[in-house]
Amino acid sequence: MEHQILLGCYTNQNKNTEAPKAEGIYLLTIGEDGSLKGVPKLLAKQDSPSYFCKNREGTRLYAVSEPGEGEKGYICAYRILREEGTVSLELINKMMAAGRGLCYCALDGPETNLVVVSYPDSTIQSYPLREDGSLRPMFCLRKHVGSGPVLDRQESAHAHCSVFTPDGQHMAVCDLGTDTIYMYSFLSDSGKIHRAYCMNVQCPAGSGPRHIAFSKDGRNAYVTCELNNQVLVMSFDGENGLKLQERVNALNPDFDIAVNYPSAVRVAHDDESVYISNRGEDTIAHYRRDRENGRLTMLKSYSTRGWYPRDFILTEDQKLLVAVNQLSDNLVVFRIGEGGEPELLEEKVIVQKPIALLEI
Repeated sequence: MEHQILLGCYTNQNKNTEAPKAEGIYLLTIGEDGSLKGVPKLLAKQDSPSYFCKNREGTRLYAVSEPGEGEKGYICAYRILREEGTVSLELINKMMAAGRGLCYCALDGPETNLVVVSYPDSTIQSYPLREDGSLRPMFCLRKHVGSGPVLDRQESAHAHCSVFTPDGQHMAVCDLGTDTIYMYSFLSDSGKIHRAYCMNVQCPAGSGPRHIAFSKDGRNAYVTCELNNQVLVMSFDGENGLKLQERVNALNPDFDIAVNYPSAVRVAHDDESVYISNRGEDTIAHYRRDRENGRLTMLKSYSTRGWYPRDFILTEDQKLLVAVNQLSDNLVVFRIGEGGEPELLEEKVIVQKPIALLEI
């Protein structure tokens, strides 16, 4: 079975390299053997699409833009069209966001609202959706304030992602600038975002929480900390929220580097493997998850054969792990073994500054 994967790139950082200049959203076709079929196909021109999400039926796509410094971000809603084995995107509508560069987006449970995150402004914004999937004007905005001890990165709040909890009742928002995971309740009938102060989680000082992923059984969450090279293991229940259980190293014990910047985190469907990407060690780290208590044991780190792996995904059939290296413009594909261990299958230069992936 071939895998159809969308690729987002920074379009404002093109240089004279062997990789083609980035123009927006591309389609990657990856075979069952992990090989990239042909070349990336440009589906839509969009300024620096930095993150994607899709509806459950796979018929609509939402992409947020993170343009140049000081510029407002915007959101595009697309129809995903499939005909005779080909995929295309048709723009439904486009809306300017209430703030600068956007770095994350997510649909609520009923898929009636889109939530987006602005990193420089540290805001969480909700946009109601019409029946055809088009964006309505923003309905609600929440802003974080504060700072942290890492002066060059935590001079102010910096929200980085917003993930709905497994029970669908709350959103967990990682703020890299204030070392906090803010919890919100979300009203899907209106798009209203309510603060849940008593459920906020203070992370270790200077840790810089970036992304969070929940286990499939809903009992744990895993947080990559960009500034202290750690992964936070947390327990979760709908009544009490998140509680820190342990901190584990994001780096292989044999690797010593001060600057690493862990980024994406994914939990396998079997709940037995957790993966993170390290931008410094330039690896995918593989952890074994204890299904009884949710704790992690690092098994091994695997080179991404490039520089700065900002994003990676597990394909929906859980057979492949696909990663992109932002600073070396290349794609790597791994086969996932029976024990969850990655095995390198493909490495290829694609387009400049690849930063986001989504299988459709």
